[in-house]
Amino acid sequence: MSSLDQSTSSSSASVVLTPATRSLPVSNAMASTPAGRTPEKAMSPNASFNETFGSEMVKISVGEGSKKQEFHIHKRLLCQKAPVFDRMFSGNFAEGQIGEALLPEDDPKAFDMFASWLYRSTVKDLGHEPGDFIDLFAFAEKYGIVCLMDSTMDSFIGFLIKKKTRPGINHFPRAYARTHYGSKLRLFLSRIWAYGVLNEDDNGKWASSTLVPTGEKAQEILIDGMTQLRGLNQSKSRNGKKLLENPKLAPLCDYHQHGKDEVCPYAKQKRKLDDSNC
Repeated sequence: MSSLDQSTSSSSASVVLTPATRSLPVSNAMASTPAGRTPEKAMSPNASFNETFGSEMVKISVGEGSKKQEFHIHKRLLCQKAPVFDRMFSGNFAEGQIGEALLPEDDPKAFDMFASWLYRSTVKDLGHEPGDFIDLFAFAEKYGIVCLMDSTMDSFIGFLIKKKTRPGINHFPRAYARTHYGSKLRLFLSRIWAYGVLNEDDNGKWASSTLVPTGEKAQEILIDGMTQLRGLNQSKSRNGKKLLENPKLAPLCDYHQHGKDEVCPYAKQKRKLDDSNC
């Protein structure tokens, strides 16, 4: 069940949800949200504090059990920058009538980063790890918050450059499980995978044995990575170069049992082959 299909709970004022307040399912709030295509509302750069934030607050409970956290956010700001929440809190949904929403399936830390972005318009990288950026991007993609997706990618890449690191292969299943086909996060990670295959030494976290993806999204990860490699090789070919020559054109000694420094017993064999005839 979608996190937005959950019924909202009563507030501290003991608001009771009646059949009337449940007349429209929460999922309708997202019915017209094309993934990755929902822009935030325009706000004048000269808007006053009150015009930007307003005075009305909404409460959003995120997560479940001991990890559950409550966030109190200015409704106007939230609805301006995340239209899906505008439909939720400004329409005839239960959330709008009581000013509360439950998001039990979402990650509280990702929502905390989202709330910070609402007020700062930037994603801070202090104290975060690659997985935090992945979760935030997945949250933004899920709710179609375009500017947050873009800001997250910018900050994620800046974080990796500053830390002189790259996401490990262990981060890939996490990202693929929470994003959709064609996601820009998937594009970035597939390039990271291809770069690791071509440029990293065969040791440590980028050893060849660790580059084989696992999990239910393994095939998608591998296909995306191989697509990057194939595209790179085709690009090189157009410039008269190749990442890897046709294996059938390599010296036959490459496949003989003798050592590299030993004289080939078949040295008199000659071949006249090229890509056109092999």
